[in-house]
Amino acid sequence: MKASKKIKKVSIEKILLACLLYFFCVQTYSQDVETQIVRGTVIDAESQYPLLGATVQLIGDSSVKTIATVTDMDGRFTLEKVPIGRQNFVCKYLGYKDRIINDFLVVKGKEGVLNIHIEESVGVLDEIVLFNRKKGEVINETVTVSAITLETDEIIRFSGTLGDVSRMAQNFAGVSGASDDRNDIIVRGNSPSSVLWRMEGVDIPSPNHYATLGTTGGPISMLNINNLKTSDFLSGAFPAEYGNVTGAVFDLKLRNGNSESYEFLGQIAFNGFELGVEGPMKFVGNNSSFLVNYRYSTLGLLSEVGINLDLGTGGAIPKFQDINFKLNIPTEKAGRFSVWGLGGISDIRFSADNNNNLFSANNENLISSTTTGILGINHKYFFNSKTSSTVSIAYSSSKNRNTREGIIPSNSEQFQKIFDGNSRQNKTTINWTINSKLNSKHLIRAGANLDLFNIKILDSLFVVDNKSWFNQGDFEGSTSLYRFFGQWQYKFNDKLKFNSGINALYLGLNKSFALEPRIGITYAVNEKNKFAIAYGRHSQMQPLPIYFSLQRDAADEQNTLNRELDFIKSNHYVFSYTHYFKNKLKIKSELYYQTLSSVAVDPTEGYFSVLNVGADFVFPKNTGLLNDGTGKNYGVELTLQQNLNKGLYYILTSSIFQSKYSGSDKIERNTYYNSNYVINALFGKEIQVNNNLFLMFDAKFTYAGGRRYNPIDLEASIKNGEETLDYTNAFESQYDPYIRPDFKIGLKLNYKNTTHTWSVDLQNFIGRKNIFTQIYNNDTQSVKTLYQRGFFPNVRYQIVF
Repeated sequence: MKASKKIKKVSIEKILLACLLYFFCVQTYSQDVETQIVRGTVIDAESQYPLLGATVQLIGDSSVKTIATVTDMDGRFTLEKVPIGRQNFVCKYLGYKDRIINDFLVVKGKEGVLNIHIEESVGVLDEIVLFNRKKGEVINETVTVSAITLETDEIIRFSGTLGDVSRMAQNFAGVSGASDDRNDIIVRGNSPSSVLWRMEGVDIPSPNHYATLGTTGGPISMLNINNLKTSDFLSGAFPAEYGNVTGAVFDLKLRNGNSESYEFLGQIAFNGFELGVEGPMKFVGNNSSFLVNYRYSTLGLLSEVGINLDLGTGGAIPKFQDINFKLNIPTEKAGRFSVWGLGGISDIRFSADNNNNLFSANNENLISSTTTGILGINHKYFFNSKTSSTVSIAYSSSKNRNTREGIIPSNSEQFQKIFDGNSRQNKTTINWTINSKLNSKHLIRAGANLDLFNIKILDSLFVVDNKSWFNQGDFEGSTSLYRFFGQWQYKFNDKLKFNSGINALYLGLNKSFALEPRIGITYAVNEKNKFAIAYGRHSQMQPLPIYFSLQRDAADEQNTLNRELDFIKSNHYVFSYTHYFKNKLKIKSELYYQTLSSVAVDPTEGYFSVLNVGADFVFPKNTGLLNDGTGKNYGVELTLQQNLNKGLYYILTSSIFQSKYSGSDKIERNTYYNSNYVINALFGKEIQVNNNLFLMFDAKFTYAGGRRYNPIDLEASIKNGEETLDYTNAFESQYDPYIRPDFKIGLKLNYKNTTHTWSVDLQNFIGRKNIFTQIYNNDTQSVKTLYQRGFFPNVRYQIVF
């Protein structure tokens, strides 16, 4: 015993000595001022035209001489010898409002890139600085209310995000997830199916692994945040350019690769093993670049070598891989071309012998696989400095296969296939947008979009009674969706701005048509106070699987009636007030009221409404649906946000809301998503030890109302031999509140020409048992409660060079 204690003591001393020597080396190395190149572009915020002669300057660092430059004819600039660490920059241009970029992180392993949008001033020059764009305000100038900007730096820094933009959005007011298993976005009580994903100006299918047709969420995102540029998230009263959406919009932008030098990235985390590379394509032309990142499932790779870990997946091993890329090809006369895309494949198997199977019965095997691919080509051309045209052509394909196997009654050790779901959606999109800034006061944007769908749905169910197969969904064919929009922005002055527009939709499947007016007004009283009000009429297709459902016992006319369903229609009313304090602190409140009509409901099941679907892997098979349903969402949101200031940042949000619906029986009920309240508190601190070493701490706490559910009728379930729900008071029951604390600690080290980042994200570190669902177990004739993932540690290491 004495010998072992001595060995242990010596080992600890050696470890401490090694750590001291390591940090001594770091401190010695950091005595020299380490620098990096920061490059980027400056463009007009409204016309998107590059600005020649804009000044970009490093500010606030008295230890070095003035570092400044001016942009060239392409709006490009390069700042050399910028010190490592958090730096501030200012961009000035005659007749434009100054743009200040605060706390931009400059690292050794990667050149910094600034994409600066500056707004032309309508008033006199001495007011230019007064109404400077604040951090967090959206890039799209035509957005009036209910919008935030997603910064990739924050997605990485915040705890609990898993590097996922969807989970990142759950930190903000009006957005709830209350789920560890999926990243569905529930905005103001709306179904996740009401969320629109847009990438590079093109509407795309769900960019998630294991996603199913008609849904927008999933367990794991395919989006690689290392490829994303600053993007916008909108939660209500959208501008006219966004159509076929009633809930929320993710407007994602991909960044360009480095056009001057090659850079590499390696990363290991729960999300996967990742490799990335970017650099110039000189053989194509000056300033051309490429950017590509590939990822493979960590648990999948470990299982290949015989190491199987259960990290909240119920014993199943998620195997997936994905790729994100973009090619940027500017030309002198023909405009700018870009080729972009993402793709992913995934599969998982849940076995019947696992007692914690979250997604199928204990006596069933579930095998699920998905394949998604998106490829787009964009061309942007400036007719002059005021007017540009953007043409996009994109093709996407998403396939999903789900198979369930049940135990053969005569042989408990053998399984037979009892369900086979096979769906596919191919979509070709042609999009054209013209943007014209007539002068500093008038901006006009118009466009047209054509979506051509090719769909196959074949869901087959094995009928035990007559030992035959019945097709619950059986459709293969094409349809089309046409969209047109026009919008106009008028600035009375630098304080008062008016947005208006109109959007039109036409569905070729059944000739449904919708015309939607939009309007918004923003008034900045002064540099501290801003008011905004907006109204929007919005329409959306029903989730695609709803149109093509079949029922075995339904008449033919009932089975085809769903194809005649009209758009879901919605009216958004939003009032917003924002107050800016000193030191990057702001408080924002929003009041909203949303009505929904023409909602698909079932005349034979009075409680049923499409508003309650979309947060699962399957859709109900109800047929004979009618557009007789209604709904409403209303509430208040409050946000107190401190942007990074002297290493400190925090976000406090509270959302109190009601989400109601009426089915065919006209009884008003809670929607499935009416959790009533969501409270988030996020705090973080970044400590710069020296130019090369940063320590990061981040903590998040979520307290939200529990999920709504329909209780299991135990007596009826025992009698029927299968789970039977009690719909007497649909969605009146509610699980216990969702409570989850997360804590993250990280370290960033610049060493020679590399930057290393380590982090440990302790999600739900108290091991809170949040309820996932309740199921009926026919073997024990009892109700069983299944819980969500619980404590989950996510360790991440990244190197860039």
